[in-house]
Amino acid sequence: MGAGELDYWSDPETVNTIGAARQAFAIGAARRLEMLGDMVERFEDGDEVLPGVSAVLTPGHTPGHMAFAVAGDSGALMILGDAIGNHHVGFEAPGLPSGSDQDQGLAAQTRLALLDRIVADDMTVVGYHLPGGGIGRAERMDGAYRFVQAG
Repeated sequence: MGAGELDYWSDPETVNTIGAARQAFAIGAARRLEMLGDMVERFEDGDEVLPGVSAVLTPGHTPGHMAFAVAGDSGALMILGDAIGNHHVGFEAPGLPSGSDQDQGLAAQTRLALLDRIVADDMTVVGYHLPGGGIGRAERMDGAYRFVQAG
């Protein structure tokens, strides 16, 4: 687990600072992490977590959220996690705040930087909340982006 994320959810003060709507989530996360104990391995931004898979810090949805860049013979791939929650806001209006993000301003900055990287590096994306199985590409479109499903 990313070091920043692990530290945040393990911190006993998180439940007092996360806000009432997310307190139950914080309590559950802390309990699960305590149960896992030493089974959790910490990694940092840029660390290779598996051969060819590098952690990419994408904060905002949560403080230490990570995406993962995968290098391969047929091109690069970015596993988005929750850095981009849906194609409407995430691609078409990436600078807008999203209620699913803990730090909405930081999440918007992260989305913009992540999409810039994805387009610049011509990466395939895998997004858990994207349509059509969540695999596709990002293209620049009218000052924003669009998600193009793999097909």
